[in-house]
Amino acid sequence: MPQRAPSSATRTRVSVLALVLVLTGTARATGPGPAEAREAALAFGHALTSADATLLRTVLPSDGKVQLRLELLGPEQGYFSTRQVEAVLADFLSVGNVRAYELLRVECEETIALIHARAALTDRAGRTARVKLHLSLRPEAGRWVVREIREVAS
Repeated sequence: MPQRAPSSATRTRVSVLALVLVLTGTARATGPGPAEAREAALAFGHALTSADATLLRTVLPSDGKVQLRLELLGPEQGYFSTRQVEAVLADFLSVGNVRAYELLRVECEETIALIHARAALTDRAGRTARVKLHLSLRPEAGRWVVREIREVAS
């Protein structure tokens, strides 16, 4: 039995479906964008100002290490697991506090987001200080996760 050529309506449906699949695949390949990086940076700050290190779990990686370079919030230098990062910051928050967190700038590319923020805190000795925080985020499972936290005196 001879086969008929597909109708123009069928060809149009197939073309539209192919376009949707291509666009959907492209959107997934690029990962999270600047809005999601900003949300992750704000969630990080919220965890600090709420004095609840468990809130960091939403922005910390499920696998691998996070590099810390902290003076007042630590002091710690090196690579730490997610649970260790949470413990370091929980330890600080048990005696010090972060009174304010301000997001200064978000720089975002496809595979990295750099966050510049400022925090007003009271350190372990009861002294007030202002520090700049630089966060490096990387995509993981469709979200941005913190891979580096660097404290810079301001």
